[in-house]
Parts: sequence; structure tokens; C-alpha cells
Amino acid sequence: MTVICEECGKVYHLDPDKLERYRGQSIRVRCGECGHVTQLSRLMETTELPEETYSEPSYATADAPPEDAEDAGPSLAQPGEEEPSTAAGGPDYSGGDFSSGGWIGLRGKMFFLFLVIPVILMAVSGYFSYMQIDKLTTEITDQSTELVAEAGKDQLLQKARDVALQCEIYLRTHPELEREDFSYDPTFNQIAVQAVGESGYTCLSEEETADRDFTLWAHPNPNLIGIPNTDDTLRKALGPYFEEWWELMENSWGRKEAAGTYMWKDADGDLREKYMAIVPINIEGKKFQLEATAYMDEFTERTEGLRENAEQMTMETRNINLGILGGSILIIGFCIIVYGYRLTRKIRYLTEAADRISVGDLEAEIEVRSKDEIGSLAEAISRMQDSLRFSIERLRRRR
Repeated sequence: MTVICEECGKVYHLDPDKLERYRGQSIRVRCGECGHVTQLSRLMETTELPEETYSEPSYATADAPPEDAEDAGPSLAQPGEEEPSTAAGGPDYSGGDFSSGGWIGLRGKMFFLFLVIPVILMAVSGYFSYMQIDKLTTEITDQSTELVAEAGKDQLLQKARDVALQCEIYLRTHPELEREDFSYDPTFNQIAVQAVGESGYTCLSEEETADRDFTLWAHPNPNLIGIPNTDDTLRKALGPYFEEWWELMENSWGRKEAAGTYMWKDADGDLREKYMAIVPINIEGKKFQLEATAYMDEFTERTEGLRENAEQMTMETRNINLGILGGSILIIGFCIIVYGYRLTRKIRYLTEAADRISVGDLEAEIEVRSKDEIGSLAEAISRMQDSLRFSIERLRRRR
């Protein structure tokens, strides 16, 4: 319970538990500063006390204490009782913690509202933006690779058709040329075996019949020319990948065009994917066919370079966004720390001033000159201080 001297405005804090013993009695308190006696029963009628302690206050009808109780000093003037311990100089204000008492202070709320939440939103937005850019980059490069690969396949098929037509024209104009002499005729060999791209080539073969095995008659590798059962040689070279190559060859038999991919062992012994287009040569009684083949990565190597560049640019964009996010966090955090410290310092100062005024220190100086809401609050507290001072002076003059 708080008691304010009606004469000088000195404030005293009384323990409600000790006041309980005086229930039903009229009690007066003498001020230790000016000696003015305040009757406690009148104040208790207008003071809101805890309901569980004072459910039915009835001090107004109590008997007045003896007059000699006023000599007891600045305390409850009731004879024969222990005096409540209220210091003559009033409560000691030491400027303790003026936080709101919640689980998080003003600066913590500012950090949460203006740093944590925006950072989370920026991080989520940046993550989804990065994922969309990465997805878009992947789709563009994949589609570009497919388009370039299809264009390369079409080009290879057209090359096979052109060379097959050239071979057909040459064989029709040279009917005396036997298949065993294809590789020895430099003109025909130059026509049948042509370079395709960096490492691709064309070659001429004869499909398997009832009385003849599959045989190569024109090929860049002379060791494969004219050898019966060439499939056995290729089977040893390709191992488990021979079947897909052989299936592709069988698809062209019967004077049909065929095309597809297969695995081939290059000069370094590495297995790489190749594409082959097979076109028949229209010579009566001869089941010749022209093959054009090339490594697939020769078609797509440029788009693979674009893919690597796109991935690198995506990673650089992500790193830039992370740098911007980190810089934003530092700048926002620094601003919140500086501004939050200045703001809470002013609020603590005004809280301290208001508390000093509440305990009777009406001469406390308020030196806040902000031109914002904090400044308006400081002016309001200063006006309240002046009003209290003038009210107490009027009470003194009336007495």
C-alpha cells in the first residue's frame, strides 16, 4: 500500500501484511519530513487493495487512536504494537530494471520483427528464385542439347543418303568392279569412306544372307575389310555392348533405312555413345548398305559448354544473392542495435523519471528533446510533474 503525505507529497510504501493486524481500527501515519499526520482509514477507503487480502474493508468506522501515537515518528501511530518498517526518507530508488517484464524486450522485438522475419522471407524468396533459375537453366540446356542432337542425327542421316547415292552412281558406271576390289579402288574407296565431323566416318557393308556372312567392304580400319564373321571380331571388341550394335544392323536388313545409338570403344579404350544411320544402296542383286556414324558428344559438346556456363552463372547469381542477404543482415542488424539502444535508453530514462516523480521527487529533471513520440511522452511527463508540484503548493497554502 502506498501513502502520500498530504502536506509535502512524500511517498511511503507500507506492507499490506503488516496493515492486516490493524483491520477495524483507525490508524494515523506521521510524515518523517514535515511531521504532518495522515489518517490512514480515509485513504484506505479510496485505495484499491488486493481482493484476497482485504475483501471487506471497514476502517472508516474504527475508533481513532490516542493522540500520543503521533510521537511515535514516521510510522503507524498505534500504541502497544510493533511499528511497520517504513523509512523516514521514503523508498530508495536505485534505477533498476525498467523492462516490460515480458519474455522479450523492446530490442528483442525489434530484432524479431525487423531482422529475423525479413531475413527468413528474403531467404525463402531467394531459395525459390534460385531453384526456379536452376530449373529454367536445366530445361533450356536440356532442350538445346536435344535440338542440337536431333539436328546432328538428321545431318548424319542425310550424309549417309548422299554417300549411298554417290556409291550407287559409281557402281552403276563401273559394273566390272567387284566387292573384293572396293578397298583397292582409290576413287571408290574415297567415295565410300568419308570423314564426318571430327572423328566420324562412313563405311560400306553387305548384309548377312543365307550363303554369306555380314562383311565390311569399305572401312577406315583396313583390318576389318573382307573378313568373314566380322561380327565375331566386333563381339570381342564391344563385349556386352555388341548386342545393341548388332540389333541396329539387323534393323536395316531388307533394304531399309535404320538409325540409332550404341556404345563403341574408341582408340583410348573408353566406351562412348555413337549414333549410326544406315541407308541401302540400290544395286540389283547386291545387298550393299552405307553406314554413317559419329560420336554423340561431337553434336552436343557446344551445348555442354553452354550448360557449364549456365550452371556457373547460376552459382555466381546464388553467391551474389547470399552476399546481398548477408550484407543486408549486417546493415539491418547494426541499425537495429544502434537505434534500438538509443530508443530503449530514452524509454528507460523516462521510466526512471516517472518512477522518481511517483515517489515524490518532483524536482527530477527530464532532458529528452526528441522530435518524435518519445519527445511528446517526455513533454507529457514534464507537464504532469509541473501539475503535481503546483497541486502540492496549493495544498500547502490552504493549510
